[in-house]
Amino acid sequence: MFELEENVHGFILKKEEFVEEIDGFARMFIHEKTGAQCLYVSAEDDNKVFSISFRTPSTDSTGVPHIIEHSTLCGSRKYPVKEPFVELAKGSLNTFLNAMTYPDKTMYPIASTNAKDFMNLMDVYMDAVFYPNIYENPYTFYQEGWHYHIENSEDPIIYNGVVYNEMKGAFSNPEEVLQNKVFESLYPQSCYRFESGGDPEVIPELTYEDFLAFHKKYYHPSNSYIYLYGDGDVRDHLKYLNDEYLSDFEKQTVDSDIKEQAPFKKQQNLVASYGVSKEEPLENRAYLALNVVLGNTLPYEEALAFDILSHILLSNNSSPLKEALLALQIAEDVSYQYSNSLKQPCFSITLKNTEAKHGELFVKTVEDVLKKLVKDGLDPLSVEAGINIYEFSHIEGEYGSYPKGLIYGIDIMDNWLYGNDPTDYLKYKAVFKKFKSSWKDGYFEKLIQHLLIDNTFKSLVTIVPDNNLQEQADRKLEEKLAAYKAGLSQEELLNLINETQILMKRQNEEDSPDDLEKIPKLSLDDINKEGRKYPIEVEKALDTTLLFHPGFTGDISYLKLYFDYSDIPQEDLKYLSLMCKMLGGLSTKNMDFHRLSQEIEINTGGLSFGIESYDDVHHLGDFRSNCYIKGKAITEKIPTLINLMTDVLTQTQYNEKNLIYDMIREIKTQKETQFLTAGHVVGVQRLQSYYSQSARLFEEFGGIEFYRFIADLEASFDEKFVALAEKMTRISKRIFTTQKPIISITGTNEIKEKTLSALETYLSQLQQREDKINPFNFKLSIGNEGFLTAAKIQYVSQGYNIRELGFEYSGAQLVLKGILSMDYLWNKVRVQGGAYGAFFSIGRGGDLYFGSYRDPKLKKTLDAYAGTIDYIKNLDLSKRELEKYIIGTISSKDVPLSASVKGEISDNFYFSGVTNEDLQKERKEILETSVEQLRSFSDMISSVLEKNVLCVMGSEEAIKENKELFKETRYIK
Repeated sequence: MFELEENVHGFILKKEEFVEEIDGFARMFIHEKTGAQCLYVSAEDDNKVFSISFRTPSTDSTGVPHIIEHSTLCGSRKYPVKEPFVELAKGSLNTFLNAMTYPDKTMYPIASTNAKDFMNLMDVYMDAVFYPNIYENPYTFYQEGWHYHIENSEDPIIYNGVVYNEMKGAFSNPEEVLQNKVFESLYPQSCYRFESGGDPEVIPELTYEDFLAFHKKYYHPSNSYIYLYGDGDVRDHLKYLNDEYLSDFEKQTVDSDIKEQAPFKKQQNLVASYGVSKEEPLENRAYLALNVVLGNTLPYEEALAFDILSHILLSNNSSPLKEALLALQIAEDVSYQYSNSLKQPCFSITLKNTEAKHGELFVKTVEDVLKKLVKDGLDPLSVEAGINIYEFSHIEGEYGSYPKGLIYGIDIMDNWLYGNDPTDYLKYKAVFKKFKSSWKDGYFEKLIQHLLIDNTFKSLVTIVPDNNLQEQADRKLEEKLAAYKAGLSQEELLNLINETQILMKRQNEEDSPDDLEKIPKLSLDDINKEGRKYPIEVEKALDTTLLFHPGFTGDISYLKLYFDYSDIPQEDLKYLSLMCKMLGGLSTKNMDFHRLSQEIEINTGGLSFGIESYDDVHHLGDFRSNCYIKGKAITEKIPTLINLMTDVLTQTQYNEKNLIYDMIREIKTQKETQFLTAGHVVGVQRLQSYYSQSARLFEEFGGIEFYRFIADLEASFDEKFVALAEKMTRISKRIFTTQKPIISITGTNEIKEKTLSALETYLSQLQQREDKINPFNFKLSIGNEGFLTAAKIQYVSQGYNIRELGFEYSGAQLVLKGILSMDYLWNKVRVQGGAYGAFFSIGRGGDLYFGSYRDPKLKKTLDAYAGTIDYIKNLDLSKRELEKYIIGTISSKDVPLSASVKGEISDNFYFSGVTNEDLQKERKEILETSVEQLRSFSDMISSVLEKNVLCVMGSEEAIKENKELFKETRYIK
């Protein structure tokens, strides 16, 4: 224990309290010499987290906070290599390693379960933020931010830079444009009106001098927020922070206050345009956003209450406000966003794919519905459902592979940054208790009245499509840069070319061995030779297969039912996928869709439905696929969970025409957004569908083929609805009312028995099933497609299956994956090419592929992929460097996982044929990787690239300029 006002290695303890929700102590310290704030959350969790954050309000849209976030991690005083961040990613046991730019803050979080590794990571990050090499090396600014790029005198001058190209990609997405305009409309005199990530048109206005000035002003301990979490030694960590870094600084007054925007007396309106390709229609492509600022830094209770309220109003098609807006039939989708990580939080409701003329009707409908809800009261079951689903999520604390301490650290900044108590965001139990005792007295209705109806601090933003906008912008930029070049003297032009060549030379230079030695690393002796075992007990229960995953789940049952659908006609697979996406959103014979949604959220942690495929890792070409339903509930609610699951599976009604039409339109707009924001994922999936039956199957379920099916359904919905309803009804009965599913349960033995007991009534009516292998057969062909989009960047994919070419999978290939992704491709495609990201991947099934993300290049990126062959042939790694890559590879295998996530992975392994022996063999191969073995993979890469199988999603201009690369160039739609 500590004493209040105790000086702990230069830190004064200001507050200490036990927090029941985390079963640990939260201690608030102030560093005496600098005023740095530090929150240390001590909990019995070996996944330790550290973060240092700075308040960084923007004064323009040059993206300087974002560029500095990139640049600080490009070499520092103690670690003068080009990219310490990359070196850490290559060879540490981190469970999280990143940095994030927000509208008013910049965060640098890391996490690790290894105490030595944790200290290493912390030291590199502390040195990076306080002593970056940006003051001695302007080329970091040119590389990460922007620069004039010209390699030869006859070339045109272009802008290049990682952040510049990243934001070009971001601004190709209309939803990013909309968000930017929403902030511009709501905060015309606040820092939030600026784009902290950087507007591509404004980024080139940032000077190197202003870049340095921003860092010098804001990256000081007096403006810092230090957060630590886990089972570390508080005194040791504070001593390290003080002795190694903070004691070097004096207290400083940093003017980082975020000026508040004065409220509006009436709604403000803003209209803007966004670019679409020449071929895209303009009808029903506008976006409308109604936005409201909710006040100044909502206290935690009110912030959480509004989060729940927005869920009640708009989370699904049965929610009152979303239902009313969809009923207008003026938009394809309705979405909402609650931006609470701001000093003045805001809330937005958006109509997607609509017309600008509907703005007045949109606003009036929202106002009328809200007033009626206040007058008549919210549906009590909807309120109870909203409170329960949020409480369940907080109690469960399930964040997938993300450390929960990391999520805590991000959440607390919503309070801490603005001078409030950060520990409020850890203490949710009393808040939920209050909600449950006061919602019947109109708690949430008062919130609607106060924050949404009486509030005049609003805006309506409209963005409309423009076929010429991007072309005009491109021409304007081209003319601007041509004029700039024409205005240069011969000496100035040669200087610019020389600067470009110097930058390229520096990018190609290797770090010295001595400098690399300074990056701390673990040794292979720190690595556990035995790999993780995924708990699974395969049993017979209720005349079917049970996959049981024993583990502590905090009194929650995780249940998943896998159904075989192999007797569905191949031409009906898209209908099966659509049916799965609609389950839980339509009425059943026993409940309408409003009541069903309420019952699910009142009694469970949620239901979800989908389709999964699994390539057999031991038998080339074999694959299995299931559709599934999964749900979770506390033990006492298990019977209700299964009753709800059974009702959805066997009693869903597919005759609700308007509701189904709304869902189809929503699915369509979501897929269109994915094409712009996750083109690397879509492109790789399409690539694999050229040669893989299982990947081609996925195209039916969620790829470009499925999108085209949905778009066609929407366009001719009236004439196709009856057949659609009949088809989904027939498929549903065939799958869910005749055959027993495979059961998967994660929890204790007591949970297993209670779950099986509750399942018996449903399963007793069904017959045993047989697993079908390779149930479908598609005609495959190498498409080599170039998909044209309005984006000004590319997603470039190339690959093939190594097993098809006679090569075997080995764990050592995962070490190669780290080397190519974090060294060769990072340098060639990201650093030199200016892409935001590039990657190489290979899996047990044999799929090998290269990919790039928000990439300004196309042909040069493919050339970089081809260059991997010689790179691997000539690979020369020291023992230290090889060990680093091996450790980094093992790190990805040892990320702490919850029991529920382990259960999901175990199921995947079961259907893919992966055994614990396979996992241990893979680990052994990783640990025993040699340089000679890595070099031998050049033949494998060469064979894959010789197949010349590629898929690109990107700008019309780039794809048309390289049309000889493709068999077909076309628009997705």
